[in-house]
Amino acid sequence: MLSFIILSVSFATSQADSRSYLLRISHETFDDYSCALLQSNGAFHLEFARGYDIHVFEGAASRENVVRIQAILDRPELSSLLQQQIEEPIVRGRTEKLQLTIYRRDHWQDLFFQSVESEKPVEESVNQLVRWLDELHKLPHKEFSEDEGKQNCLPPRKIALTKRDPNPPPPAPFNRNNWGLKAAMKIPPLLPPAPTASAEFKPLLRVYSVTVKSGDARRFCALIADTGRYRFEDSRQKTGKPLKTEISGGMLKPEEIGQLRMILANPAIVKIHHHEPSGTAEVPMRGDMLNLYIARPAGDQNIILSSSFGRQFGSFYGGDADVTVARELTKFLKDHIETGTLDKSNRNDCTEIP
Repeated sequence: MLSFIILSVSFATSQADSRSYLLRISHETFDDYSCALLQSNGAFHLEFARGYDIHVFEGAASRENVVRIQAILDRPELSSLLQQQIEEPIVRGRTEKLQLTIYRRDHWQDLFFQSVESEKPVEESVNQLVRWLDELHKLPHKEFSEDEGKQNCLPPRKIALTKRDPNPPPPAPFNRNNWGLKAAMKIPPLLPPAPTASAEFKPLLRVYSVTVKSGDARRFCALIADTGRYRFEDSRQKTGKPLKTEISGGMLKPEEIGQLRMILANPAIVKIHHHEPSGTAEVPMRGDMLNLYIARPAGDQNIILSSSFGRQFGSFYGGDADVTVARELTKFLKDHIETGTLDKSNRNDCTEIP
């Protein structure tokens, strides 16, 4: 299957140059991949591939066609959507990736969907755009060879498109990448403190967890500062059901912080060292995985614990130690962290404590 680069847009030339572009769209399924770059005058560049069979077209859409696409892009449900509001399920259905990069007069809006489930809030709009992409080859066009025309649907020398960081911080578009469950084990960077913040907090512990069973799945993250302030986001999903998320924030008592420090000082945890899996290593689809970031005097410790540790085979990745070593820690989080105290719209993947 053809692999593709996820891109984010930044300006490299004048505003007038960028106004000539209306939309970049890319769509990948299990069987094929296609992308298109549409200019406001109707000129388009189209690439699509099935396996190693690649076609490159350039042509022109009618004014009516462009107006119809612009109307879809201007719908409030789409124009107001932020990347961090796109919620990916823990267990996904049909394989699909969709990226929309839309010119919004004074900036580019970049949206990346990694599943049909995450498209639900804007389902009608994205389905119409994908249908337009699928039918674009029917418009008048000229075909080029792969060597002549393939450019990943990027505008030549007009707008600089650079490779996106796997975990860029909000409010810039947030890409959880395409590693599936393995992606949930990569801790995104902390957001810089807000200008209005009274003091910058120092993280004591960050936790990212994924548990997949036969009938349900759970994903949660926690960020606890050395002051005791915390952030907790908990998502659960039953097979065939939508994701349900609860978010909370609060303050641990001094004695609770003391208890947490004792748990983290457990020699069984301290001695664990992280080893990166090979680039193609897969993550077992059932079981528990837990990523711990722990602030240590000698340097930060970042480790991945797994219920598959010691039982992995072939290319499957089993983590750095067995997840049971953190049993006391997970019990502490269950007993001392409140759930569901904040609005769901405040989700930030535990990158900051409000």
